[in-house]
Amino acid sequence: MAARTVVVSAMGPNDDIAARILASIAALPLHEQADAIHALIGSALKQMPLETIHEIRAEIRGQFSDDIPIVRSTLDLIDGQLALREIAGAAIWR
Repeated sequence: MAARTVVVSAMGPNDDIAARILASIAALPLHEQADAIHALIGSALKQMPLETIHEIRAEIRGQFSDDIPIVRSTLDLIDGQLALREIAGAAIWR
């Protein structure tokens, strides 16, 4: 029998906050969950540098099928934010 390695990591403050946010969203009625996720992501995207947004988009595409409606709509939201920034250029767009 092969030995297993178990890695235990402490949940940091950011993980705790994220877990609480996700639990709050999961407690919503199903039809409200997508709107809550989009509101959360939309607010965060406005504060992120472009390179981070591109990294997040690539990570979502790499981990999830865009045939899933919430994934597709989240990618659309991200693409919209990227388009707004491209249009705005150096202007203040937030």
